[in-house]
Amino acid sequence: MRFKEDYDGTTVNEIEFDGHGTKILNVAKGHQKLSSFLKEVFLPEGYPNSVSKDYLTYQFWDTLQELCSTLNGTLASHAIFQGMGVGNSKASALGATYTWLMKDGSGMISNILFAWSKGTLLDIDAKRWRLFADVLNDIAMFLDLLSPLAPPYLFTFAMCCTSVFRSLVGVAGGCTRATIKQHQAQCNNMADVSAKDGSQEKLSGLLGLVLSMTLINIISVSPLITWATFSLLTVLHLYFNYRACSCLVMKSLNPTRYKVILDHWFKEGNVWNPEQVNCVEPFILGHRGIGKHIVVGASLGDLNPSRSDLTDTLDTNDSRYIIYRFNDEVRICLRSGSNHADQIEAYYFAYMAAQESSDSTIIIPNTDQISAHQKFLSEMSREGWDLSFSPLGSSQLRYSLV
Repeated sequence: MRFKEDYDGTTVNEIEFDGHGTKILNVAKGHQKLSSFLKEVFLPEGYPNSVSKDYLTYQFWDTLQELCSTLNGTLASHAIFQGMGVGNSKASALGATYTWLMKDGSGMISNILFAWSKGTLLDIDAKRWRLFADVLNDIAMFLDLLSPLAPPYLFTFAMCCTSVFRSLVGVAGGCTRATIKQHQAQCNNMADVSAKDGSQEKLSGLLGLVLSMTLINIISVSPLITWATFSLLTVLHLYFNYRACSCLVMKSLNPTRYKVILDHWFKEGNVWNPEQVNCVEPFILGHRGIGKHIVVGASLGDLNPSRSDLTDTLDTNDSRYIIYRFNDEVRICLRSGSNHADQIEAYYFAYMAAQESSDSTIIIPNTDQISAHQKFLSEMSREGWDLSFSPLGSSQLRYSLV
């Protein structure tokens, strides 16, 4: 009897039982062994079935942007050391220490404040905040290159500014990276996906270090060469980041993707799949469609409905939410215990209300609209959208009857 063993789709062994013992025939060739080894080191277990379809494309562009960032980081570090007086006999070690402490302190404070004010938004618009982080990182490096030109009394201020920017980069970049890894992990293997991403990042960093040794010798010749190199690397860095974010095909709903879907649904009567929405998703500036702004998780105190309207809407939707059109906004108040399905439903009817121009009123869906919504949900599920999680920007504010 003969058996074969596959590893990630590649036959690596044949095992034969001939009655006299077990004979293992190693059929994997040298290049196959090397390929399997590299896949095992740098790709998640079970690739490609264990990750999303956009995994390899995203990692390709992400690795290139990481390489550009490493090289630009070398230019920035070279400028910082110059500004702190490395190689200057008049420079004070104590002064450099104070500058470094103030820089770190500014970064820690801004880290806390940014995480407090923007933490929930990082899940909602992961692509946008990922790009924001990298743009801000390039701005910080730009200031680093300018810092040696600043007078001593401004150098510390410049270092604090770059530290603030980098702390924002750390929060936005780290949180959005976690969201992206969660999207890529298809077999509850987020830890493995994150670990292999770290290995790919370190490999890119090692290559960047090797290239940096050559780069330092080149830029020391002329400041003009330094700025030309920085400009080229920055353009490439932003381009690679844009390509990386553009190739992500998120299957969860956020306000931008949901509005794109609803725009097409009410115009054409069918639902776009995640790939189609990804092609037109305006993740940089967000959706700029016609209609009022929709607020999810508004306070009942912001509404001024009549008692009869309030009673009618509580009877219609079992009090899971209240939709209220007011001036330039449509506000959704959520009841305690409401779930993601309720938010998706409420947003659907709020979108309809946002396209109309009329007086302030509570929105009560009729029977035909509810039936159309059920059909819409069936189409969404058929096209592959994940309706179990919907970061629609809701606050944690909930109402309850007393």
